[in-house]
Amino acid sequence: MELLVEYWHKFDAVQQNFRGDDVVNYMKAHTEIPVVFVTLYLGLVFYGRDVMEKREPYKLKWLFTFWNLLLSVFSIAGAYYSVPHLISTLRTQSLYYTVCSEPRVWYYDGPTGFWTALFILSKIPELVDTVFLVFQKKPVIFLHWYHHTTVMLYCWHAYTNTIGPGFWFAAMNYFVHSIMYTYYFMMNLSSFTRNLVKPIAQTITTLQLLQMVVGMVVTVLAAYWLDYSPQGCFNDRANSRMGLMMYTSYFILFAHLFKKLYLSKTKKKGDSVCTSATDAMDTMRSNSKPNRS
Repeated sequence: MELLVEYWHKFDAVQQNFRGDDVVNYMKAHTEIPVVFVTLYLGLVFYGRDVMEKREPYKLKWLFTFWNLLLSVFSIAGAYYSVPHLISTLRTQSLYYTVCSEPRVWYYDGPTGFWTALFILSKIPELVDTVFLVFQKKPVIFLHWYHHTTVMLYCWHAYTNTIGPGFWFAAMNYFVHSIMYTYYFMMNLSSFTRNLVKPIAQTITTLQLLQMVVGMVVTVLAAYWLDYSPQGCFNDRANSRMGLMMYTSYFILFAHLFKKLYLSKTKKKGDSVCTSATDAMDTMRSNSKPNRS
């Protein structure tokens, strides 16, 4: 127990002493990193199937379950540090403040800055989701690889430009992912836990759609206040355009998926019941099939 306490104090010291500029400067100096990963990733998506064509699918159920557990714990920790801070700032300041204030003023450094930076950087290891699909010979649908590539590139651009509304995106994503990855973990753990969490599948998809709506609203507000607010807005026009296109396209794709999974009156023979739109996006990240965002 004493050893755990010691490690916690060391970890907390890292959080407290974190400075966002250290990470931003490194990312600005290495803009080739996301390009390299996108290139390798798309190579896996489009040519991995050919490599696996004559091979038996790898049995990765327990490794995949552990991977979901890691992501769920990470997302819960991120939500713990980001969501309450966003809510308290909204209460004590204003919506405008959380969208347009300079990040260094309220979330760039310290524990919130630490978890914001981890959120940005986590979009690279999250590409491993697709590795599981390819090695298990599962289909990789457009929504899956489109989401992973665009999110990673957008987050890299947003963080290096230190945009004001960035903390909204991180907090929302942490919150939704904390539920979603826990759902995936439970769906893969056992038949008992699978039946336990199945009823919340549609709720997860609804939260994903709500996340896209809030993302669009915040992006539009940031762009509007940048041009028309007397105080201006700590924002980047190019990032706003990319953010709006990204969130709008996600909303359309997820809404189509929601309609197909939950509102269609008929299903084709042989179709299995998807448990969430997270299902179709990761197209059976597991045998249980939820959808990831």
